[in-house]
Amino acid sequence: MIRLALTDLDETLIPYGQGRASDRSIAAIRRVNAIPGLVAGPISGRTIGMMSWMFEQSAADCFSTGIFVNGQVVRLRGEVILRQAPSRETLDALADYLREAEGEGVALTLYDDEVEGREICVGTTVEQMARHPKAFHAFHLASEHVPDGLFVKTNIHCDRPRQHVELLRDDLARRFPQLSFVFPNPTSSTIDITPAGVTKMTGLECLMERMGVSLDEVCVFGDSENDLAVIEGVPNSVAVANATPQVAAAARWHIGPADQDSVAQAFEQIADAAPAGGLPAFMR
Repeated sequence: MIRLALTDLDETLIPYGQGRASDRSIAAIRRVNAIPGLVAGPISGRTIGMMSWMFEQSAADCFSTGIFVNGQVVRLRGEVILRQAPSRETLDALADYLREAEGEGVALTLYDDEVEGREICVGTTVEQMARHPKAFHAFHLASEHVPDGLFVKTNIHCDRPRQHVELLRDDLARRFPQLSFVFPNPTSSTIDITPAGVTKMTGLECLMERMGVSLDEVCVFGDSENDLAVIEGVPNSVAVANATPQVAAAARWHIGPADQDSVAQAFEQIADAAPAGGLPAFMR
């Protein structure tokens, strides 16, 4: 029986361009959470603060339990039980390297963990950001160095072709072993950053321990590279039809694409199977 069901958001629960979870997805998560002993929520590279527009303010119950920032933040019933961040010194060194090696159009970006509107580009200027609207359209603040404060979510925004960004990611992985660099989706020119060894799977292990849930009682849904650790680590892993070939090959189960509310349908099947203690239809 599935007791904990967690889904990636971008291009898994929420298709590209949709902006927020569908009404059906919100209803399906709520339906699972209404069953005693069952929990559903996100397992995302996004921050808790971003959930308010991905689910809307009125659906805060859909993300009271979940894993955020690629495993750096874990929340259980509204309480943050784990928060990890890269060191300020390492991030400053990374920003300096990007400025020297890549120049204008590539920058380290920082996000407040729980508050929208404090996104900062490090090692660039507001004027330089304005010259690269494709990469930096969501950013309004710039800083020469990493400022004081806790910035758990960090990534690199690039005004470069994807092929160039893949080479940059590989270069950074060699130069900064204290950090891990992963792509949030198959086409993005954004690189997500976590402390080395921190993944969605390590966040899941923390949540499972606190909940008293075993691995075979967990189901995870994903589509891209930053989902791969949980897709490989959870027996009941599920890939949406638009997943990368690597994620699709690693997943045990497969459902339809994100743009057909396929994860919502799977959550409904988890709720349908719960009264009899059975497995959902997509696992049979």
